[in-house]
Amino acid sequence: MTQEELRDILSRGESEHVEMTRAFNKADKMGQAICAFANDLSGSGAVGYLVLGVEDDGKLSGRRVDDELFSSIGGIKTDGNLLPPPSMSIEKVEMPEGDVVVVSVFPSQYPPIRYNGQVWVRVGPRKCIATEEDIRILTERRVRFGVRDEERPCRAARLEDLDLDLFRGVYLPKAINAQVIDDDDRPVLDQLSALRFYDSEAKCPTNAGVLLFAKHPERFIPSGYLQYVKFAGENNASEVLQENVFRGPLVKMVQELDVFVKTGPGAGRPVPVSALREEMVAQYPFWALRELLLNAIIHRDYFFGNAPIKFYEYGNGRIEISNPGGLFGRANPQNFPVANDYRNPLIAEALKALGFVNKYNRGISKVKEDLQANGNPAPIFDVNKLTEFRVTVLASESGTIKSESGTIKSESGTIKSESGTIKSESGTINARAYDIKSQEESVFEVVRNNPGVKKERIFLTVQTSMRSIQRTLERLAAAGRIEYRGAKRNGGWFVRT
Repeated sequence: MTQEELRDILSRGESEHVEMTRAFNKADKMGQAICAFANDLSGSGAVGYLVLGVEDDGKLSGRRVDDELFSSIGGIKTDGNLLPPPSMSIEKVEMPEGDVVVVSVFPSQYPPIRYNGQVWVRVGPRKCIATEEDIRILTERRVRFGVRDEERPCRAARLEDLDLDLFRGVYLPKAINAQVIDDDDRPVLDQLSALRFYDSEAKCPTNAGVLLFAKHPERFIPSGYLQYVKFAGENNASEVLQENVFRGPLVKMVQELDVFVKTGPGAGRPVPVSALREEMVAQYPFWALRELLLNAIIHRDYFFGNAPIKFYEYGNGRIEISNPGGLFGRANPQNFPVANDYRNPLIAEALKALGFVNKYNRGISKVKEDLQANGNPAPIFDVNKLTEFRVTVLASESGTIKSESGTIKSESGTIKSESGTIKSESGTINARAYDIKSQEESVFEVVRNNPGVKKERIFLTVQTSMRSIQRTLERLAAAGRIEYRGAKRNGGWFVRT
């Protein structure tokens, strides 16, 4: 911006598109002004100017702006308080009377923009918090002119970057009625487009298509992976005992993550409490961890920074799961977890079609129930950050269960009794019988939490052979605990009521 252009802006005084202030360090005032300009309530399409270093009468304050001060002003663009981040530029104009910093804000195509969770708009020469009607207007504009990040074309990707066998062989049979698939003779590109996984106009997959089906999605969306780390101590500075990185298309990643949690942090161990009965003891219940991880995958912001979803386990008995992107849409710290909204509904719908999630706002309450049943304290949710959602799960309170002879404790995978031995009424415990019982309970839990599940889906969760899964299903059905409903091709297993 030239001195002449700046003087022209100053000559107009404050207006719908110009705000002036002498202060360089009032971050909230600047953030609110930028938010209001970006929302462009009037729909003028004009650039808004926030001019710093100008007195109320239009004269320059006379202050000089060094590199440190200019850098601190520029931080407002990246501090994460403006969401989604609007497009703007920041310039320093050196004038004889003093320096001026001009923030040029471009109207957003994806309003409403929020600053610290609030929507600000400009009404004439002043800014104010938006009314419900203002927000409705801005939201309608977004729906009319914008699309969600997951539906935007991923222009660097091509059709051949997608695993089409994964789409046709795994996803389509789950998401679309079998008869419809049999009658659909369209090419795969048209099928992808109909499900919003391919942008026909841009001739490339959408971001959702890349995340779900690309052979290497991290090449196009660097943040699209999950990191597990097990620390020996209570913080990230302690020794790393184990590290796993889960990459690849989400359809496969979720399956791999299921197996890992089932056999790792969420592994239950059968503990005999009498000659004829056992109970499962786990530091962290599998289904609760699984639900929280799926929530992180569905709700994370894949286009905010390059950080992965973090799944950290600490030696002091806690697990932290965090994902970039705070609460979204209707959800806010005051109504969480009652209100529910989806940042990535296409991904949510895809994982629901595959049988991994329940989209009907049941997840958090189910997590609390599973933790309570396992003897864990209630989960701790940190929902006050604008750029991160975090949940902490504490280990089961001593993992204690009562046996007929005393107390059995689970300590880091070791089962001990008060006397140092485990005894049954007959003096002998049949390990094979307990393995069968344990597998029956694992299969029953899969059916209970996934009504209509097929044995192939159970196989992905319960790590054993398909033949063993079939025998277990038959035993549970004979015992009257579960039943198969529907046709052989389209039916599934349900808990018997």
